[in-house]
Amino acid sequence: MTSPFPIRRVVLYKHGVGHFEREGTVEGSTSVALTFRHAEVSDVLKSLTVLDLDGGHVASVSYDSTKPLDQLLADVALSIPDKDSLVGLLPQLKGAHLAVTDGGERIEGVLLGLDHRKRRSADGLTTSVLLSLLDEAGAVRQFDLQGLNQLQILDATLRRDLDYYLRTQLSAKKKDARTFTFFAQGQGMRRVRLSYTLEAPVWKATYRVLLPPAGVVDRPPYIQGWAVVDNTQDEDWTGVRLSLVAGLPVSFTHDLYTPRYIRRPAVAVKETTGVLPPVVEEGVERMRAEAAPDEMLPAAPLARSRSVRAAMPASSPGATAPKRAMLPEQLSQAQVRERKLGDLFEYEIEHPVTIRRNQSALVPIVLRPFEGRMVLLHNRTTRPENPMRAVELKNTTGLTLEGGPLTVLEGDRYVGEAMLDTLKPDEQRLVPYAVELSVRVLDNLESSTQDAHRVRIHDGQLIAESRRFHTMTYHLANKSKQEYVCYLDHPREGSAWELIDTSKPVETTENFWRFQFKLPAGQTTAFAVRQQQTLRQMTQLGGLNLQEMLAIIEQKYLDEPTRQELRLAADSLERLATIERQLEQLQREREQIHREQGRIRENLQALGDKSVEKTLRERLVRTLSEQEDRLESIAARQSEFSQLREAAHAEFGQRLARLSFPSQG
Repeated sequence: MTSPFPIRRVVLYKHGVGHFEREGTVEGSTSVALTFRHAEVSDVLKSLTVLDLDGGHVASVSYDSTKPLDQLLADVALSIPDKDSLVGLLPQLKGAHLAVTDGGERIEGVLLGLDHRKRRSADGLTTSVLLSLLDEAGAVRQFDLQGLNQLQILDATLRRDLDYYLRTQLSAKKKDARTFTFFAQGQGMRRVRLSYTLEAPVWKATYRVLLPPAGVVDRPPYIQGWAVVDNTQDEDWTGVRLSLVAGLPVSFTHDLYTPRYIRRPAVAVKETTGVLPPVVEEGVERMRAEAAPDEMLPAAPLARSRSVRAAMPASSPGATAPKRAMLPEQLSQAQVRERKLGDLFEYEIEHPVTIRRNQSALVPIVLRPFEGRMVLLHNRTTRPENPMRAVELKNTTGLTLEGGPLTVLEGDRYVGEAMLDTLKPDEQRLVPYAVELSVRVLDNLESSTQDAHRVRIHDGQLIAESRRFHTMTYHLANKSKQEYVCYLDHPREGSAWELIDTSKPVETTENFWRFQFKLPAGQTTAFAVRQQQTLRQMTQLGGLNLQEMLAIIEQKYLDEPTRQELRLAADSLERLATIERQLEQLQREREQIHREQGRIRENLQALGDKSVEKTLRERLVRTLSEQEDRLESIAARQSEFSQLREAAHAEFGQRLARLSFPSQG
């Protein structure tokens, strides 16, 4: 069955979605139904766009519920059995207005029911079903159900229920199908366009490179590209405009189909307990009434009037009626060619494409010449003993070539395969596709390290530099009768290495230097890559101890005046070390005296007034006095040595600051 809104345009993306556009015509106010799979409904709800292009508008879009079948049919008082469906349905319509046509006569009436009558005939015992109808004249008439020409249900409510029952049953048979109904309102014939995004298989690119036969130089190479497109939908794509987009836009799934409920708090009405009927005591003595009967208060009608007001409607004649929601204004209407879409690019197929349901197709996206040739590429990490045949491919097609497998043909022969990464216009790439067995590669590595060849001293810092050398020599033996252009990838081994005495590379990649040279036929070509690394060691002279300073003085790379200056600095460092040792010794003696004084004071507190204890007390006090004198002497010596230390440290710093090598003079 042809859809009223056939697919007119398909846009497939590289991240697993497809954008589908349908267009059709409607007349007047009508509805159009489309069917989607259950798993597609949330994507449709998230992305659906509907436009009435000729003055009408789309009032609403309804779709099948997620309720089970028995819940959907719970409000319909009908049930149609799978066997004897009409006989099973009619008893449920008892009392409904029907119209029957029997032998050209139309009779209207109310259904009374069905009767089963058995008859004996020449064929045996048969059962006929009779429909009993109470006509407008009040007469009961019976009709053989099998002999009726037509039976019509006149009750509109029953017809709607029956129609809903049948449509719901049909939808349930299609377990994976959900129907969307579009209600378009307007006048005359109008175009309606709708679009949506669904999950779709990723389109895939595949290429063929057509190289000219060996020896042919006047024919350019060609590249032919195809896109593999899969139609996994339940509908044919007939004459659609197809676009293929590469890139990575953001896309996600979100469940909009399943009803979502929010748990609401339960609020209970505060109730009071019932009141028991009061028991009034009987009076023992009746008193005379003080008030006259006509002075008694009447029963208050106020409570009655209050209850009447409470029963009145909350709204008053002056209340403002709710405004009807305003309808939104109608939205205005908003061959292979490549178009850039931000960071994306799109192949727009010039000619309409037809792909049947659940089929795939190869769609041509490029067939153009390009600048390129067959070369050799040697990378010892890939294959140490042989170079690879490669296509030196410069993308002069004007299109962005999406990554995919590539098959190489030379003349009419298949010669290899490769993987092509995404290639922008004017980008150049080496694409290896086969091993060249006619060329053998041998390489040997020579490594050496040179001692410090340069020393500088400035601002108290010694900088010593040395060099490390590597030489890799490649020997490529070309045993064929053809001359080749060869590219060589040599590892860079980090940014600290630099090339020396080597031809400049034609290209520098993230991990390799790439060199180019020719391999004459039948000859062995040697190619040497020489590189050096400069090692730099920095030393702060002010942070050295005496032994480290003396070790530097003994080095042969310093001249005699510089070594003499370093010896003077070492003398200052030695004096500084001697002063430090003396200060440490004085500090240790000071701490020892403090400990002794603490012990003496504890003993003094423990002595009494006896004569013997008095003599001991005097001796301890005398010792404390002598120790205090020694502490004063130590403090004076520490102050003196501290000044000497500052002077020696200043002298050491000044000597290092004046030191410069090589001499500026």
